[in-house]
Amino acid sequence: MVRSMYAAVAGLKTHQSKMDVIGNNISNCNTYGYKASRATFHEAMYTTTSHAAGGSDSFGGTNAAQVGYGCSLSTIDKLFETSTPAATGKASDCMIIGQGFFLVGTKLPEDTKGVNPKQGAAEDGEQLDISALKLTRVGAFDKDEDGYLVDRNGYVVYGFSYPEGTTFPLPDGAAIDQTNLVPLKVPEIQGDNAGGGGVNGGEEGEVPKVAISIDKSGVVTAKMPSGETFALGIIAVANVPNPGALEADVNSYYNIGNNTGVVEAFQPGEGNTGRLQTACLEMANVDIANEFAEMITTQRGFQANTRIITVTDQMLEELVNMKR
Repeated sequence: MVRSMYAAVAGLKTHQSKMDVIGNNISNCNTYGYKASRATFHEAMYTTTSHAAGGSDSFGGTNAAQVGYGCSLSTIDKLFETSTPAATGKASDCMIIGQGFFLVGTKLPEDTKGVNPKQGAAEDGEQLDISALKLTRVGAFDKDEDGYLVDRNGYVVYGFSYPEGTTFPLPDGAAIDQTNLVPLKVPEIQGDNAGGGGVNGGEEGEVPKVAISIDKSGVVTAKMPSGETFALGIIAVANVPNPGALEADVNSYYNIGNNTGVVEAFQPGEGNTGRLQTACLEMANVDIANEFAEMITTQRGFQANTRIITVTDQMLEELVNMKR
């Protein structure tokens, strides 16, 4: 079998993989928080028929002669540029303007006080590592029946909490615990029917019906039935030094793995993270015009490789028919 056949087959497979990436981008053009991908190629292996040789007193040097075996898939890169906001009008929706990711996960296990904001610095037995959480760019948040701030898939949202009973606007001296990430939660009504610094009405241990809102600084507030407003905490935004190393998961999540650098959580706007824009969600950063242009060039590249196979087959047919 001639080498051109193998090169063309490799080209077909590679162009099909690129078409798969383009198809996924176009399919998710209306998916909130979706980040487009791009596929790049590189040359495959070579067969060297003669090596390069240096010159001598009598003859000049010669160059190497090599025959390639087509191309192969090099990388599939995620493009994390910030996209445009889509207004939702919901006070608990938000998006990150700039770099960073929201942190969500399951509820804390018993005897665990929280999650350490810096990767690899968790206290033994007391804090989880930040890699136990999932990252997302989709800030579609709401309150569940237990009072937790959750995303659309039921994962609790992690942030830096204020002491219970902190009113909003924030009083002088109000501070968060920046050494510990916890799920943000509406306080329950206490035995004197005035839990959370002034929540009244309802039975002890009940989560009051409140309206959740988020401001541009990431402060999550809850307006109580009494009319008072309390600050629950600040939504954390994770800074990932190398976001391209994140592994995409289902439902617009990313997992922290190798080669991401040391991931650390900050308040929005700090540590090279972006600030929040409220009452909106981030649209997909898919450029439809670019995707269609890439689709055309990929289609033609695929078509050209099929022609190589056809012509090579014709040459083999002529070779076989030499003896009749």
